[in-house]
Amino acid sequence: MGDDHQKRVDDEIEQLLIDIRRIGDEPGSPRVKFGELFDDDDVQQYYEALVGTLKSAKKRGVIDFKGQMLLKGMHDDVVITISEESKN
Repeated sequence: MGDDHQKRVDDEIEQLLIDIRRIGDEPGSPRVKFGELFDDDDVQQYYEALVGTLKSAKKRGVIDFKGQMLLKGMHDDVVITISEESKN
């Protein structure tokens, strides 16, 4: 079960980078506001736990955002940025 869970987390982080670029400020932009990401229909359908995926991606250094956790409503304007190493 551990390997299956880890693969799911890896897949979600990979998809997260795609979604950030898709929804971002401009097409292909490496940044997006949390509220825009959270409210996207495809994002809502794909992720089991978006906030958990964001925390995992931040812990791995793939993305960055201000604070430890993002909550809908309270943190809608917080910008999530893809880290330099992950932009390729």
